[in-house]
Amino acid sequence: MDCINKLNENQSNVNSILLFECVSEIMELVQIINNNFSTLLRCLEASNELLGKLRSVEFLKERIPEVKQQATLNDKNDALLTALLEVPGELQQSVMDGFIAALRSSRQDHVANIFRAESDKVPMSDEHSEMLNKQTDELCKFLDPENGLLKKLLSLGVITRVDNRRIRSMSGFDDKVEELIETILRKSDDAFGALMKTLNETGQTHVVFILTGEGDNRPLSEHYRERLKTKRAAVVRSIYPTSLISTLISKGVFTSYDQQRVESRQTTTEKSELMLDLIARKSQAAFDGFIDTLQRCHHEHVVQELMGSVVAAKIEAEVNEGKVVVDVQSLEDEILQIMQQSFANDETDVKRLKDVLTPNGVSVSQVLKGSIIVKFRCRDYAALASLQVLYSSKTLDQLFTEAFGPKVADKGVERFHLSIPDEEFQRCIELKLMTPEHHEALQSSAEWLADKVTVSDELLDKLSLSKVLREAVTEAETSEQQVKTLLDIVSRRPDSAFNQLLNALDATQQNEAASYLRAFEATQRENAVTETSGKKTC
Repeated sequence: MDCINKLNENQSNVNSILLFECVSEIMELVQIINNNFSTLLRCLEASNELLGKLRSVEFLKERIPEVKQQATLNDKNDALLTALLEVPGELQQSVMDGFIAALRSSRQDHVANIFRAESDKVPMSDEHSEMLNKQTDELCKFLDPENGLLKKLLSLGVITRVDNRRIRSMSGFDDKVEELIETILRKSDDAFGALMKTLNETGQTHVVFILTGEGDNRPLSEHYRERLKTKRAAVVRSIYPTSLISTLISKGVFTSYDQQRVESRQTTTEKSELMLDLIARKSQAAFDGFIDTLQRCHHEHVVQELMGSVVAAKIEAEVNEGKVVVDVQSLEDEILQIMQQSFANDETDVKRLKDVLTPNGVSVSQVLKGSIIVKFRCRDYAALASLQVLYSSKTLDQLFTEAFGPKVADKGVERFHLSIPDEEFQRCIELKLMTPEHHEALQSSAEWLADKVTVSDELLDKLSLSKVLREAVTEAETSEQQVKTLLDIVSRRPDSAFNQLLNALDATQQNEAASYLRAFEATQRENAVTETSGKKTC
């Protein structure tokens, strides 16, 4: 009997221990959800894949439709977590086992490890989450998901094929970037390192700099992003992308992905627009490479539109007649150094000079050796005209004498004289973009002129086309396409190219075509004047 009583007592103790362990485990799981609710809400992904697997968990099966009908992923997560907290005590163990298994088979080990750690996968850290969230606006400006980035993230298993399709389905750059960031934030913490690695491998080190502050490659400055924006319409109608792409690739400005995307667009205008969109998302170094490419590939007129006109002036120091300068070179070197330091350090001696130049849209961009050469940058053609007035009126001489004369007065320097050849101003004027009237005349006349113009070597010899542009014309499949290509190219050249084409048509006895273009342009100009007058009257 004592044995039986002892046995019953032991059995009672065993049951008590089992009950305590069961209650302890139930409380632990509920506590984990409550203690980590915000983290779970952020890193859990109630995807169709996960919800599909959870249908095999009896208690959750009936609640899955309610979770799926929620509008946002956060709402779905909230509904799913709330359902888990409502599981009856006797079902807690089986439901949680099923939930953890579903998480692991859905590649969400970092979430499953919150409940039962089986690997080193953990949710995105607060530090990395803050980096991504804090820099979202900047990332939307510069990150390019489709420049090989998504493909590499997919191959590394950082994102799934479903993630990839969802991100690519977004309409614009900003939406794609936001969706990518939202996706990465729900992944494990090592996804952040994989993102950094992939950004470096896809030529987006300037984006890594945005996130970490590390590296030498900076994103494009806001000043030049704004220039690309304000000058967009003029630049789009003035560049011929096909002639630029090879050089952009060789300089490392464009990748093969950039090339494919630009070349896949149907029209020249669409290609130009995408090219500018891509450049705006790149680094300052890439933008400098773009400007250099434009310069090398006979797009100097576009460089001038984006960067302003650059006018070089030679500075001569006039020395007091009673003063003999023994070492002219040493004097020039001293003046050069003084000027360079004054402009570089924004010293007070150049304040009045800047006070006159800046409101007129003119700035000193460089002071160079070669005697002494000062390069002025003019913001636009109004600024170029202002510089011309300041030069012809000798105001520039006076301003430079006032700024730098006192510093070399002991060397006998009385005044400074600037010399700017007329050719400098004329060169800038000749690079003025095609006027809207001339551009429209060439574009709109293409169909009518297609079978009326003969593109011969004689005609092309009279036009200032680069080898690449000339080949683009001659390699067109039909004679009509040659004409259309030629007119499209000329419409994107400096405005002087319009009259050059008319003269070339006249010289090759194609007077009907020349007359048609002249008449069309005159009509365009008259319409513009009438429209302007109408607005003034109103």
